[in-house]
Amino acid sequence: MNTRIPPVRLRRKKLAQTILLAAFLPAVSVLVAVYLLFLAQTQSGAAGNAEIGIASKVENSKVTIDHQISEVVRVVKFISDIYPMVQLADPKYLQTIFESLDQEFINHIFEDLGVINARGFHMAYVGPYELLDKNYSREPWFVEVMEKGFYISDIFLGFRRVPHFIVAVKRGSGDSAWVLRATVNGFLFSSILDNIRFGNTGEVFIVNTKGLLQTRSLANGTFMQPVNDELLRIRHHPGVELYRSSLRDAPFIIGQAWLISKPDWLLVVQQDERDALAPVGATRNRLLLLLVGGLALLSLSAMATIRLVLQHFLQVNIENNLMDEQMIQSQKLAAIGQLSAGIAHEINNPLAIIGEEAGWLQDILKRESMKEFKEAEEFKDSLREIVSQAGRCREITHKLLSFARKMDSAIRDVELNVLLDEVASMREKDASLQNIKFVREFEKDLPILHSEPSLLRQVFLNLINNAIDAIRGGGEIRLVTRKNPDRPDKVSVSIGDSGIGIPKENLDKIFDPFFTTKPPGKGTGLGLSICHGIVQKIGGEIAVTSVPGEGTTFTIILPLEPPKDNGARSKEMGDADLITTGQTPRSLLQQHIGSAD
Repeated sequence: MNTRIPPVRLRRKKLAQTILLAAFLPAVSVLVAVYLLFLAQTQSGAAGNAEIGIASKVENSKVTIDHQISEVVRVVKFISDIYPMVQLADPKYLQTIFESLDQEFINHIFEDLGVINARGFHMAYVGPYELLDKNYSREPWFVEVMEKGFYISDIFLGFRRVPHFIVAVKRGSGDSAWVLRATVNGFLFSSILDNIRFGNTGEVFIVNTKGLLQTRSLANGTFMQPVNDELLRIRHHPGVELYRSSLRDAPFIIGQAWLISKPDWLLVVQQDERDALAPVGATRNRLLLLLVGGLALLSLSAMATIRLVLQHFLQVNIENNLMDEQMIQSQKLAAIGQLSAGIAHEINNPLAIIGEEAGWLQDILKRESMKEFKEAEEFKDSLREIVSQAGRCREITHKLLSFARKMDSAIRDVELNVLLDEVASMREKDASLQNIKFVREFEKDLPILHSEPSLLRQVFLNLINNAIDAIRGGGEIRLVTRKNPDRPDKVSVSIGDSGIGIPKENLDKIFDPFFTTKPPGKGTGLGLSICHGIVQKIGGEIAVTSVPGEGTTFTIILPLEPPKDNGARSKEMGDADLITTGQTPRSLLQQHIGSAD
């Protein structure tokens, strides 16, 4: 009896074994090495461990603070780059942006936001203080940003008499220059480090080059208080420096590093050496238990990973099968297209002969000898009908040829109304059998597009097919073309249906490859993904709106001229594009902040 394991199951078994080996061997090696290293460090003395701990806290705290400051700087620069001064000077618009910032930064460190002109006066301000009448022209930070174009200040009190620092960006020049200033609350910023406490005496704080505290410190005081000169012994360099010093008659281990995001701020980590060298006898046992628990957790994680990988393996097989089906279907369609083109050409020839012969017979009936022919009028009516129907057949074969034509990249003049009507007419009769009505709202005098008609036909046909599939028991499909007054270099096409609609949770996924809500075997999930890719290729935009139970509308915005390159097209997108795609300043800001991580 043949008991061979099927190839797919065999591959899955080998894959599971490989994952187990890849997960356990390095992990066990690392865990054992860590444990042995810890024992060696314990034997060589707990002092080394304490220094490593301080250095690690310096690195981690530096990364945290640099990331926080860099995020603040990046967002302020992004706002000043993408939004024009006219919009930022609008208090309501600035309020929307400020609310977005407050939501995005979990610790709510932004205190206010202001736009200041070249003379130092606020054009717009959002925040809790009455600062609109204040003039900043002689403030040191304002002088710095006007000279350098960008400035991060030290902690200071300013007009509000509350510790804070600012991030300011200058845009424009001369009298038309303006400054976007964001204020960071000193207490909230300090709380990032206030929570980093270790042992009884360990803490983290920041000082500037003048030796003044930029955050609070348990051992040294509050904001802007001077610290011991021993803490300013390190020169500027990118690494971490560790040393021991006597502070307040107690031995301290001190670690320091200059920040990257604010080079004149020094991050300090300090701990009483006696506190750092507390007994560590029980730590070895806890570490051993931790290693055993880690191996157990690793086992569970490996099994879960294997399950996920195997599920992914099966999903890949399913998608490959779908791709194979799609490829076979495409090859069938290509063969049908070639066959249709050949048939259409062959039909056109006899149609032309029929038309010519009918015309010749009409000429014969006009002769003097045929005047006494009693059935002349009946013959004339029949010949006219023959000519009419031959012309209709030529029109049908012409449309068939336009769809059978190969998909090339040739740019041609396109009459959008004619092309859309041509595509709709190919499905209209079939749709009418399902009690589906086509409604055309074509705007007259649309400008000529310079685009790829074959690609446009494919997009329109896919969307019309989807609309027909979405309508159950009769309805209508509305085809709309419009000029765009706000964007005269573009026109829009809308294809809407009165079908079942798309659930809200699926709207963000409909353009993803292989995403489909149709039953298995009824769709591959590639149609809308292909449409999205084609529209982007020809320099357009596609958006969808849908109400479940009421219908769906796809809107395509097409340029009159083909794009030169994708980079240039992206650069040209501005505020008008935000309005077209339905993005608010808040949504764009959230998108930018979320995508930067």
